Amino acid sequence: MKKTLAFLLAAAALLLCGCGAQTLRDDLDSAEVADAVGEIIPGLTGMSESYLKGAMKLDTDMFASYSVRINASGTSIDEYGVFKARSPEEVNDVIKAAEDYLQLRRDTWMPEYMPEERPKLDCASVRAFGLYAVYVIAFDDVRDAAFAAAEAALKK
Repeated sequence: MKKTLAFLLAAAALLLCGCGAQTLRDDLDSAEVADAVGEIIPGLTGMSESYLKGAMKLDTDMFASYSVRINASGTSIDEYGVFKARSPEEVNDVIKAAEDYLQLRRDTWMPEYMPEERPKLDCASVRAFGLYAVYVIAFDDVRDAAFAAAEAALKK
């Protein structure tokens, strides 16, 4: 049993070392990362600081940079945002702010308003990539592709 456990631990260590640690850039503005996501979810409108503070209830001072893009035409609720933390110590606060915004959207949703769009909001999520937190409101396949685009933009 001990030999088997030792073998499994050694194999796992080799796999981790063989893959190399992924390093992510920290020198991009949020808008640059959002542009990469925009290749997956095109045609959305960038939002101003007053929108983030008012409608989204976000304190923009907590971000080094940010870019939020929404569907302003009213035909879908597709939306995404990229927030850059000021330091590694503040990343969790930025993630929480994005998660709180998604919860605000869920809490204020009117069930009779575009019910076919509600699954996008139910499955919306936030992912962290180094100093960046990205949230996406879209159907699962689009959301996953958007996160992949953000990650690809940030890979060194």
